[in-house]
Order: sequence, then structure tokens, then C-alpha cells
Amino acid sequence: MSATASGTVAAEAGTPAAPQPLLSVTDLQIELVTDNGVVRAVDGVSFEIHRGETVTIIGESGSGKSTTAMGVLRLLPDDLAVLSGSVRVQGHDVIADPRAAAKVRGRAVSLVPQDPMTALSPVHSVGAQLLEVVRLRRPGLDRAAARSRAVDLLTQVRIPEPERRLRAYPHQLSGGMLQRVLIAMALAGEPSLIVADEPTSALDVTVQAGILDLLLELQAGTGVGILMITHDLGVARVVSDRIHVMRDGRFVESGTAEQIVGAPVEDYTRSLLSAVPSLGPWDGAPAAGGSPAPHAAAKGDPA
Repeated sequence: MSATASGTVAAEAGTPAAPQPLLSVTDLQIELVTDNGVVRAVDGVSFEIHRGETVTIIGESGSGKSTTAMGVLRLLPDDLAVLSGSVRVQGHDVIADPRAAAKVRGRAVSLVPQDPMTALSPVHSVGAQLLEVVRLRRPGLDRAAARSRAVDLLTQVRIPEPERRLRAYPHQLSGGMLQRVLIAMALAGEPSLIVADEPTSALDVTVQAGILDLLLELQAGTGVGILMITHDLGVARVVSDRIHVMRDGRFVESGTAEQIVGAPVEDYTRSLLSAVPSLGPWDGAPAAGGSPAPHAAAKGDPA
């Protein structure tokens, strides 16, 4: 029996089709043209992200993780980057058809950039920048409706007094507030997939925790998939379903968050884990034999 006939029989028998991934990356290679020649920054990586799932690429600076994210979004300059392989976003291969990237970017997939201090224009209000994104996604909205949508988005990312914040300029908001604005702008496109490129690296630890909690809350409410780029295994443990450890443009180890954090196979992964600071005993507490320091709850752990 042919594959087509088998599929027909399965459909007639009522067998549910496997859900299609939001993102499917197969053998992605990215070569960058530099003054010193051509550098292969990403060397044949493959992964998938499904609805409601967070997949994290982790590695040190220069490992190729952010280049991978920018390649997925087709945001690398065409005259400086050569891409091959397959990157399918909701069925559209943005490598084979670069025009498809413009159709899905900002709609099916949105970016939360790394540094909230520089990602927004300093000479335009938060409201002007957010309204521009809202109108791009919903061009038929009048001014009042677009403003109402912007207020709803700021409320969704837990920014207090959203009406007043629309009138503020970026320099008047904290780093954590600005990162929430960037998440609101990403949500304005009503994406099924968010690419978060080091979204907490420019923030202090307490603000980081709030941003990660917000992303997980939004994911639980909307089912959005997340591609997380980070160098911090502590962040990866909290948010990830699966982790890919990247070094020199390749995945050296992949698995569930529990596998990677609890039983890493590669020395490189163990070195990343050893770089994560941990709390020692309190002053006056016994140095040995006491309870281990608490860790942040991982994704899916009971509170």
C-alpha cells in the first residue's frame, strides 16, 4: 500500500493527524562573509517547536545561538550571510522563499530583542511606537480602537496605569518596564511563535524573574511557542521544555531540561552548569549536612 493510501486509510479510520510544529528547522547552515573570509557561524542545526512549548538554545558568547535566531527570522543582511537548509514557519520555508519571511515575520512569529534600552526609539513615545505595530497588524482599526488595543496589550503584560504609560518616553521607564513594552509589541502581531533573544540579560535578577514569569503566564494563556536564546542555564531550567546546548555553531547536547540540568553528558554542558552561582549556607548555619539551597521552580514544577 502506498504512503498516500495509508494516510487515507488512517484518516478514514479516525486516527488524528500529528500536530504540525510551529517551527521546523532542518540542517540550517549560516555562513557569514567577514573581512577575514567566510565563517560558518551555524553548522547544520535541526530542531522543532510545537504549540505551548519553549525550546532554548544555550551557549556562551560567539557560539552561534543569536545568529541562529536571526537566521530563523531572516534578519541577517543578504549580502553578508548565506543560508542553506530549511526553516519552515507554519509551513512556509523562509530559506527557500525569502519573500515568505516578510509574510510571517511580525505575524506568525515575533521577536523580543535583547536590550530594551536600545530597541525603542528615544524620540517617540511608547504609545506612538506601540500604535504603529498595532496598526500594521490591524490596518482597519481607527485611532480610538487602536489606542484601546494598545492599552489592552500593556495591561496584558502587567504594566500599571497603561493609559499614562502610552504618553511616556523610553527614558522615563525602567528596564523591566521597557522589556514589558517590547513583549507587548511582539504580542501585537498575534503571533503563534515568539523568538526571545536574551530577553533578561540586561536586567537585574529580581526583574529577570518577573519577565520570565510573565512569558510563562502568557504562554499558558495563549499557547504561544517560544524560542529562547540565553547563556544562562538557570534561566533555561526555569522556562524550557527542551534545551539545545550550542558550541562553535553546532548542538553538542540536546534533551529535556531535566536531562540537561540533572544529568549532562558533555563536559561543555557541565562547565556551563558549574558557572551558575549557587547560594551557600547563611551566616551561622552549618557548612555541611544542612539542606541544599532552594532553586527557582522549573517549568511545570508545582509552586
